[in-house]
Amino acid sequence: MKNFFYIIIFLFSVLSFAQDVKLKKGDVIIDDVIWMKYKECGTFDSTCSLSNKNNEELIFFKFYNIKNAVPSTQHNPQGMFNYVEIKFLGLNKSFEIQKRQKAIIEILYNAKVLNEDGTLNPDNVSKVVEKYGSELSKELNQKKYY
Repeated sequence: MKNFFYIIIFLFSVLSFAQDVKLKKGDVIIDDVIWMKYKECGTFDSTCSLSNKNNEELIFFKFYNIKNAVPSTQHNPQGMFNYVEIKFLGLNKSFEIQKRQKAIIEILYNAKVLNEDGTLNPDNVSKVVEKYGSELSKELNQKKYY
């Protein structure tokens, strides 16, 4: 019974601090407040653009789905390798990550990459690139499974 109580407390604390990220009618909405605008961020799109409220494109996502890139398994019979390249336009900074679109948006929001005036914050962008800046494409090319 004591363990059950601790599990409930843990779940409550985790769920209460998570942001509610929605993409709706061209707006990126976080906790019911419009944060940015988006274009081409649908389920079947291979790119996604995030813009500020002045429609200046600031962040660009490119989704990569590569067949036969890793050894096939029962759960991945086609050997698919998926990752996303995030580019911060105008700052010549980017990183690659294996997360879903909404999780990436939440990371960017929490890292405060956008200033109040709708411009990119170079210091915070550098920090997020340093933190998540794995080079998955280079690792993939070195392994050469495909």
